[in-house]
Amino acid sequence: MSKVCRRCEKTRPLDSFMKAGRELLSCAPCREYARANNHKNRRANPDKVRADNLWSFYRIRPQEYDARREAQDHRCAICGKHESELRVRSRGRPRLDGTPNSEPFRLVVDHCHNSRRVRGLLCAECNVGLGAFQDSPEVLMAAARYLLAREDVPLMLESGPAMQA
Repeated sequence: MSKVCRRCEKTRPLDSFMKAGRELLSCAPCREYARANNHKNRRANPDKVRADNLWSFYRIRPQEYDARREAQDHRCAICGKHESELRVRSRGRPRLDGTPNSEPFRLVVDHCHNSRRVRGLLCAECNVGLGAFQDSPEVLMAAARYLLAREDVPLMLESGPAMQA
Protein backbone atom coordinates (compact mmCIF):
# COMPACT_ATOMS: atom_id res chain seq x y z
CA MET A 1 0.00 0.00 0.00
CA SER A 2 1.07 3.58 -0.61
CA LYS A 3 0.00 7.12 0.13
CA VAL A 4 0.61 10.62 -1.28
CA CYS A 5 2.55 12.99 0.98
CA ARG A 6 0.83 16.33 1.63
CA ARG A 7 4.16 18.19 1.59
CA CYS A 8 6.09 16.79 -1.36
CA GLU A 9 3.09 15.22 -3.16
CA LYS A 10 5.12 12.07 -3.87
CA THR A 11 3.67 8.61 -3.54
CA ARG A 12 5.52 6.68 -0.88
CA PRO A 13 5.06 3.38 0.96
CA LEU A 14 2.59 3.52 3.85
CA ASP A 15 5.31 2.69 6.40
CA SER A 16 6.97 6.03 5.54
CA PHE A 17 3.94 7.73 7.09
CA MET A 18 3.91 5.70 10.30
CA LYS A 19 5.43 6.82 13.58
CA ALA A 20 4.81 5.20 16.96
CA GLY A 21 1.84 3.30 15.53
CA ARG A 22 0.15 6.46 14.17
CA GLU A 23 -0.37 7.37 10.55
CA LEU A 24 0.89 10.89 9.77
CA LEU A 25 0.12 13.28 6.90
CA SER A 26 3.71 13.73 5.68
CA CYS A 27 6.35 11.18 4.76
CA ALA A 28 9.49 10.47 6.78
CA PRO A 29 11.88 12.33 4.40
CA CYS A 30 9.71 15.49 4.54
CA ARG A 31 9.49 15.32 8.32
CA GLU A 32 13.26 14.86 8.62
CA TYR A 33 13.92 17.77 6.24
CA ALA A 34 11.53 20.05 8.17
CA ARG A 35 13.06 19.06 11.50
CA ALA A 36 16.62 19.74 10.30
CA ASN A 37 15.75 23.09 8.76
CA ASN A 38 13.62 24.21 11.68
CA HIS A 39 16.47 23.60 14.14
CA LYS A 40 19.03 25.25 11.87
CA ASN A 41 16.94 28.41 11.46
CA ARG A 42 16.03 28.58 15.14
CA ARG A 43 19.68 28.35 16.25
CA ALA A 44 20.55 31.27 14.00
CA ASN A 45 18.08 33.67 15.61
CA PRO A 46 17.52 33.49 19.40
CA ASP A 47 15.07 36.42 19.27
CA LYS A 48 12.87 34.42 16.89
CA VAL A 49 13.03 31.46 19.27
CA ARG A 50 11.86 33.74 22.09
CA ALA A 51 9.03 35.14 19.98
CA ASP A 52 7.99 31.66 18.83
CA ASN A 53 7.98 30.32 22.39
CA LEU A 54 5.98 33.24 23.78
CA TRP A 55 3.43 32.90 21.01
CA SER A 56 3.12 29.10 21.00
CA PHE A 57 2.87 28.72 24.79
CA TYR A 58 1.04 31.91 25.85
CA ARG A 59 -0.25 33.62 22.69
CA ILE A 60 1.59 36.86 23.48
CA ARG A 61 4.21 38.77 21.52
CA PRO A 62 7.59 39.81 22.97
CA GLN A 63 6.34 43.41 23.05
CA GLU A 64 3.45 42.38 25.33
CA TYR A 65 5.83 40.46 27.63
CA ASP A 66 8.10 43.52 27.80
CA ALA A 67 5.13 45.84 28.46
CA ARG A 68 3.92 43.61 31.31
CA ARG A 69 7.45 43.49 32.71
CA GLU A 70 7.64 47.29 32.63
CA ALA A 71 4.17 47.65 34.19
CA GLN A 72 5.25 45.37 37.06
CA ASP A 73 8.44 47.44 37.53
CA HIS A 74 10.50 44.33 36.68
CA ARG A 75 9.20 42.65 39.86
CA CYS A 76 7.45 39.37 40.62
CA ALA A 77 3.71 40.00 40.93
CA ILE A 78 3.53 37.89 44.11
CA CYS A 79 6.69 38.29 46.20
CA GLY A 80 7.84 41.61 44.73
CA LYS A 81 11.46 40.59 44.15
CA HIS A 82 13.14 42.64 41.45
CA GLU A 83 14.39 40.54 38.56
CA SER A 84 17.96 41.68 39.28
CA GLU A 85 17.68 39.80 42.61
CA LEU A 86 16.61 36.57 40.90
CA ARG A 87 18.97 33.78 40.03
CA VAL A 88 19.58 33.45 36.29
CA ARG A 89 19.15 29.94 35.02
CA SER A 90 20.48 28.76 31.70
CA ARG A 91 17.80 28.02 29.14
CA GLY A 92 18.03 25.29 26.53
CA ARG A 93 20.91 23.30 25.16
CA PRO A 94 24.30 24.87 24.45
CA ARG A 95 24.46 26.24 20.91
CA LEU A 96 26.54 24.27 18.42
CA ASP A 97 28.47 27.32 17.21
CA GLY A 98 29.54 28.21 20.77
CA THR A 99 27.66 31.51 20.94
CA PRO A 100 25.57 32.04 24.08
CA ASN A 101 21.86 31.35 24.19
CA SER A 102 19.52 34.31 24.26
CA GLU A 103 19.12 36.03 27.62
CA PRO A 104 16.94 33.75 29.78
CA PHE A 105 13.70 35.04 31.18
CA ARG A 106 14.08 36.10 34.77
CA LEU A 107 10.33 36.57 35.21
CA VAL A 108 8.20 33.75 33.84
CA VAL A 109 4.73 34.01 32.34
CA ASP A 110 1.97 32.90 34.71
CA HIS A 111 -1.18 31.74 32.95
CA CYS A 112 -4.42 29.92 33.67
CA HIS A 113 -4.09 26.36 32.41
CA ASN A 114 -7.81 26.18 31.61
CA SER A 115 -8.42 29.45 29.77
CA ARG A 116 -4.74 29.97 28.74
CA ARG A 117 -5.18 33.64 29.80
CA VAL A 118 -1.96 35.31 30.95
CA ARG A 119 -2.24 36.56 34.54
CA GLY A 120 1.14 38.20 35.04
CA LEU A 121 4.88 37.65 35.41
CA LEU A 122 6.32 35.78 38.39
CA CYS A 123 9.67 34.64 39.67
CA ALA A 124 10.27 30.92 39.12
CA GLU A 125 9.75 30.09 42.81
CA CYS A 126 6.33 31.75 43.01
CA ASN A 127 5.30 30.18 39.71
CA VAL A 128 6.28 26.72 40.96
CA GLY A 129 4.41 27.41 44.20
CA LEU A 130 1.20 28.21 42.35
CA GLY A 131 1.64 25.09 40.26
CA ALA A 132 2.17 22.97 43.36
CA PHE A 133 -1.18 24.20 44.67
CA GLN A 134 -2.81 23.46 41.27
CA ASP A 135 -3.67 27.16 40.81
CA SER A 136 -6.42 26.67 43.38
CA PRO A 137 -7.28 29.68 45.58
CA GLU A 138 -9.01 27.33 48.02
CA VAL A 139 -5.92 25.18 48.48
CA LEU A 140 -3.69 28.26 48.77
CA MET A 141 -6.00 29.73 51.42
CA ALA A 142 -5.96 26.42 53.29
CA ALA A 143 -2.15 26.52 53.22
CA ALA A 144 -2.20 30.13 54.50
CA ARG A 145 -4.60 29.16 57.31
CA TYR A 146 -2.31 26.24 58.18
CA LEU A 147 0.72 28.53 58.42
CA LEU A 148 -1.15 31.22 60.34
CA ALA A 149 -2.34 28.67 62.89
CA ARG A 150 1.29 28.06 63.87
CA GLU A 151 2.56 30.32 66.66
CA ASP A 152 5.95 30.98 65.07
CA VAL A 153 4.50 32.72 61.98
CA PRO A 154 3.58 36.42 62.33
CA LEU A 155 0.34 37.66 60.79
CA MET A 156 1.30 39.68 57.69
CA LEU A 157 -1.56 39.17 55.25
CA GLU A 158 -2.11 42.90 54.75
CA SER A 159 1.43 43.55 53.50
CA GLY A 160 3.33 42.41 50.45
CA PRO A 161 3.24 43.41 46.80
CA ALA A 162 0.24 41.25 45.87
CA MET A 163 -1.90 42.85 48.57
CA GLN A 164 -0.83 46.38 47.68
CA ALA A 165 -1.74 46.06 44.00
